[in-house]
Amino acid sequence: MTRQPRPPAPAPHTIRRRSRIVAGACSLTAAAALALAGCGNAGSDEERQAEVVGAFYRIHIKNNAPGLPSAEELRQFQPLVSRALYQLLTQAEAADVRYHAVAGTQAPPIVEGDLFTSLYEGATSFSVVSCDTEDLRSSCQVAFKYGRDGASEAWNDKILLVLEDKQWRIDDIEFIGSDQSSQREYLTDTLADAIQGAE
Repeated sequence: MTRQPRPPAPAPHTIRRRSRIVAGACSLTAAAALALAGCGNAGSDEERQAEVVGAFYRIHIKNNAPGLPSAEELRQFQPLVSRALYQLLTQAEAADVRYHAVAGTQAPPIVEGDLFTSLYEGATSFSVVSCDTEDLRSSCQVAFKYGRDGASEAWNDKILLVLEDKQWRIDDIEFIGSDQSSQREYLTDTLADAIQGAE
């Protein structure tokens, strides 16, 4: 799947957006809980894709943890993500442990803010808008909302899936939130940079 650079984004809002790498209450609607919103007319592939995306984000929003996933969250994610993405997540976790063994526990995490959405603070709800399949790959547009402490924000991200062992699994995330830079920004790039920066 060819990655295209994004056009320049509008001016940022008051809520902080997705952070760059630092080296050195879930409120789901019924449709979102089923993770089938926008895919009601889709076939079985699209439904399964939306179910995987929905299961992933229900876990993530419930845990409400910034940065790299905990060991428990990672265990829950394993059946929902591709082998390549799971390996990258575990490598990043190991790099974070090595980094803090040298830099000390007071050092900031190698990834700050929400890892799986464009917004630094993360999301409080989501719905799968549509899923588009081509051969063994698919992309799902997901609408996210953040609402907490009087702040409100809405944006979309694109979840990229791959068919692996006859199961749809999340393989990458393209962050297309409203004030992203014109540079490419993908979850796998973020993790690879974090691993490299921690060395």
